[in-house]
Amino acid sequence: MRLIFILILLIPPLHFSQTDEFNFHSPENIKKFADHLFCEKDYLRANLEYQKLENSIENDTINFKIALGYLYINDYSNSIEKLSDITSVSVFFNEANLQKLKVYFLTENYPVFRSFYLESYSSKINNYQSNGKKLFNFSYLFTDDDLPSPEKFLNPFNKDEKEKLTYFYNWKNEPPIKDPALAGIMSAVIPGSGKMYVGEWGDGIMALVTTGLFAFLAYDNFRAGHNTRAWIFTGLGAFFYAGNVYGSVAAAQIYNAKIAFEFEDGLNLYLEQNNYFTPEYNFCE
Repeated sequence: MRLIFILILLIPPLHFSQTDEFNFHSPENIKKFADHLFCEKDYLRANLEYQKLENSIENDTINFKIALGYLYINDYSNSIEKLSDITSVSVFFNEANLQKLKVYFLTENYPVFRSFYLESYSSKINNYQSNGKKLFNFSYLFTDDDLPSPEKFLNPFNKDEKEKLTYFYNWKNEPPIKDPALAGIMSAVIPGSGKMYVGEWGDGIMALVTTGLFAFLAYDNFRAGHNTRAWIFTGLGAFFYAGNVYGSVAAAQIYNAKIAFEFEDGLNLYLEQNNYFTPEYNFCE
């Protein structure tokens, strides 16, 4: 045992040539690791690695991927900053402008969005003219601005897209909402009719029957000389009558809020499914 220990001390330390040759901190290996993180959708860590290369590797693809990484994690301010650093000499210049347009849209900064579109797309031709126009026209569905004509609105979209876009356009142009005031007036005239107007037929019929029942009981007891019971039924009838009017107004407001939510949710889902009319970038093949 003692002899083995002595032999170990006499043997010189081993140096593994692989460790000497493989420098984990070289720019090339940092880039490989960052590319791996990007493809694994670990965008924040990927960007931290890419940024280590800023003083050693000048690469348009890296700069664009950093901007996309920030965009994918909803860090819009850093994404805009990086996209703005991509100049007109870069092969990614048009892509960067399209992604900036998307960021302005996602942040609901519609005045800047439209100003940037008019500056970058309206009088200039590039490969993404149609993409920008689609997103520009689609933005009208999210604002209270006057819609363009149907022909102008649908013009940049292809045949398959126009059917769905026509539905969105018609909904925005003439939203299928219910008038709360009309619902209240209807229920004031005929109890429950306001609820039926907004599609709540069960509640409407119940309000009609309940209010009518108490009105009949009040009338019948007054006729029979049972004034105390008659006034009790009158009070209950008035309470249900007032509740029926108020409930009809509230039902119309809730109905409008529900369909507005469903409409906006449908818009967002459509945009997500179509990647906001921007290309899909595959840097991981």
